[in-house]
Formats: sequence, structure tokens, C-alpha cells
Amino acid sequence: MSSYERTAHQAVIGQKMDGQYQKLLSDYERPIQKKLFGLKRKCAEAEKLSPELAEIPTAPQRQCEDLEYLFACAEQEVKDKVQVHELTRKSLNAAQLYHGYVGSNSDNSIVVSILTLLSMVFGEALLNAAFLSNAHMVAGPAAALLTSFLISMTNVAVCACAGFFIGRYLKYGDNALGGEESPFRKKRMKARFQFYGFLALILFFHLTVGLVRAQETIDSVDHSLFAYLEMLCTPEAVFLILMGSCMSVIAYNKGIYSFDCPYPEIGQLQRAEATAKDDIQNTLDDFEEEITAYFEDAEKEQKSPSDTQRKVVDQYNKAVSACQEARRTLEQSVREAETACRGELAELITTYGCISGNEQDVPMEALQQMVSFDKYLDIEIPAYRAPPETGALKSDLLVEKNRAIHRLTQIFQSANHANGGKS
Repeated sequence: MSSYERTAHQAVIGQKMDGQYQKLLSDYERPIQKKLFGLKRKCAEAEKLSPELAEIPTAPQRQCEDLEYLFACAEQEVKDKVQVHELTRKSLNAAQLYHGYVGSNSDNSIVVSILTLLSMVFGEALLNAAFLSNAHMVAGPAAALLTSFLISMTNVAVCACAGFFIGRYLKYGDNALGGEESPFRKKRMKARFQFYGFLALILFFHLTVGLVRAQETIDSVDHSLFAYLEMLCTPEAVFLILMGSCMSVIAYNKGIYSFDCPYPEIGQLQRAEATAKDDIQNTLDDFEEEITAYFEDAEKEQKSPSDTQRKVVDQYNKAVSACQEARRTLEQSVREAETACRGELAELITTYGCISGNEQDVPMEALQQMVSFDKYLDIEIPAYRAPPETGALKSDLLVEKNRAIHRLTQIFQSANHANGGKS
């Protein structure tokens, strides 16, 4: 407070009240000074944490041209894979021409086919169990289901295997060049005899199941003309034979068409051709993964120093936030102290005026000038610091990565074009 201001204040409050006025100011300033000291301490701590954000030490920028060795390997390997695929495709076409096979690759899923057969097994087993349990041939529903499941499983498995190992050879070489020659004819004759044997076996199996239901016994079944005639008079037995026969036909056809090419020896070449084609794509995927890993490593190398500085900046900014919070608390305390102190000073001046017989109103402007703690708010707070930017580095790496993958795609297209575009 300057001498001029002190004289002006004494003119308002009087010479005798000057000591009380000073004591009043001191009482309100003391808590503010403590908070100001705490704020300065936090600012000093923040200044100690202030990072020196120098240029981030960057690793050497990786470019598409750095992968020339990988492109050279990819070009040679893809070319080899394309040639292998072309050879397998030509072998398949030659085999189809020789055997006179005009079918296409089977799109049937083996998993779906197996699930279909299993559903047939359980469906037939449930029907058989109902008939066997109804005849009181078994101890209970569980035993009926077990017996029926074994019957159904045998029926479906045998017929599916017959379709796969026998049915596909019945017309082996019918449309082939020289289809009437010995190798083709022998296989067809062999398959035909096997098929007749299978028919006799599966017919005997279904008749036995029908007799079991008709005679209501599973221990000893009588195979005779009278037993067959009596079985025909039992609707449940006829139903079991018809149902089992339908399942046999379905399973037999599933065995022919669902697990491999319906024509033997073509399926193996079809799988080889599909494998060679997939091998080309797998090779491209492997090289693409190498490119991706190469640029991901570069991104990690670029990110490591920036992450370290980012942590330092975050720690410093937290300290600055604490300073700002302390500054707001100090300002709030200053305003509350000014209001309370002005009120007490006005009351003190009024009381003194009444005692001395010299009453006077104290202007609000004078009170504001006499009680002001703004000097305690004149403190500089450390500024926030922005974290380091790495977006440009990531963008450059992404551009180079896309260039490398585009180059790899061009290698595949060139190899495919050189092969006539058939891969």
C-alpha cells in the first residue's frame, strides 16, 4: 500500500482506527497467504516435471522399395505355384477326357453329409425303438433305443460304404475311350458282382429285422416261407422293412455323391487341382502377412519414443491441472475474504462513528479500494503441453504398406496373365 493510499484510507476511517483496520486485513490475509504458498509449491513441482519436448528420435522410415528381396521371392514362388496348378488342371482335363467324364467338382460338404446320415440313423432308431418297445421285446425304452440304434447304424453305415466303394464303379469307363477294354470291363464286372452280393446281404438284413418284429423275439429268428408269409400279415414288420429300405437307398446314394466325385480317380485329381489353387492364395496371404508384420514393426519402433514422451507430458499436465484447481480455490477464498472483510470494516466504521458522534456513510467504492486481495492472484500458472504428434508417421507407413500390397497383387496378376488367366 502506497503512502498516498494509506493517507486516503485514514481520511475515511480515521487515525485512531488505522490499527484495527490493519489487524482486520491481516486476519483475512493470513489464510489466503497459506493457500498462495501451497499454490506456488504446486507450480514449482509442475515446473520440475516440465518435459523438454525435443524432436522425437525417429527410426529410419521404411519404404516399399526396402522389400525388393521379398517381391523377388514372391514372384518366383507364385510363378511356381501357378505352374503347378496349371499342370494339375491339365492332368484333370486329360483324365476327364480319357474317362469320358463331363461332371463338375462336387460342392457337397462332407460335414453336412455326415450330419445327414447321423440324423437318418437317429430318426430310424427312434421309429424302430417305438415298434420294438411296443412288442415288449426289450426290458425298457433305453434297451429298445440301444437295439434300434445298432440296427439303424448298421444299415446306414453299410449302405453308405457300399455306395462309396461299389456304386461308383458300376459305370466305370462307360464313356471312356476304349471303355470296353479289359481294365474298365474288369472293374465294372467286379463292382457288379459286389453290388449283387450287397443287395442280397441288405435284403437279408431287412427281412431279419421284419421277422424279429413279426416273431417278437430277437434271440432266434426262423427264416422260412411260412415265416415270410406270416411276416407279411404283420403291418409293423412291413413298415420296418420299407423304412429300412428307404434309409438304405438314401445312404447308398449319399455314399456315391456326397464324399467324393461320383467317378473314381477323378476326385483325387479334382482335390489336387483345388489344393494347388488354394496353395497360390495361401502363398499370397503368407507374403501379405510378412509385409504387414514388417510395417507393424516399423510402427512400433516409431511409437516407442513418442509413447515415452506422451507419458511425461501426461504426468506434467496432471500437475498443471492440480495448479489450476488450486488457483480456482485461491480465487474463491479471496472473493469470500474480501466480502467478509468489507462487511466487518463497514460495521467497524459505523460503530466508531456512532460512538464519536460523527456518523458517516462509507461509499462502496471506498470499501472496495480499502479491501482488495487481488495481489494474491497475480501468479503465473504453468501452461499445458500438447502430446507429440505421430499421425503423420502412421499415415506414411500406411501408404507404403498399401504400395507393397499393391505390388504383391501385381505380381500375382502378372503370373496369372502369363499362364493365360486360368488360375
